[in-house]
Amino acid sequence: MTRNPTPILYTHVQCADSGRVREWLASHEVVFIERDVSSDDAAVTELIATGIVATPLLVVGDAMILGFRPKRFAEVFATHWSGHGANSRVEP
Repeated sequence: MTRNPTPILYTHVQCADSGRVREWLASHEVVFIERDVSSDDAAVTELIATGIVATPLLVVGDAMILGFRPKRFAEVFATHWSGHGANSRVEP
């Protein structure tokens, strides 16, 4: 399996679930890029381009997960992503 690009998390400061997803990723030692749509116009443009205009949105390769869905996160990382860094620990 080839390594996919670094996961991207689209967030908004007033979105409680954005923080929950961020914490889940950190607790599983997943390296990711956070794009805050509340303060970054380029991030807004990127989010709109996904066809989903809501946060939190986690993009892992071609998989998109809207909201805080830990079981789905684990499935996507375990089956569609070869990991990112030696410390990645994600199990379904």
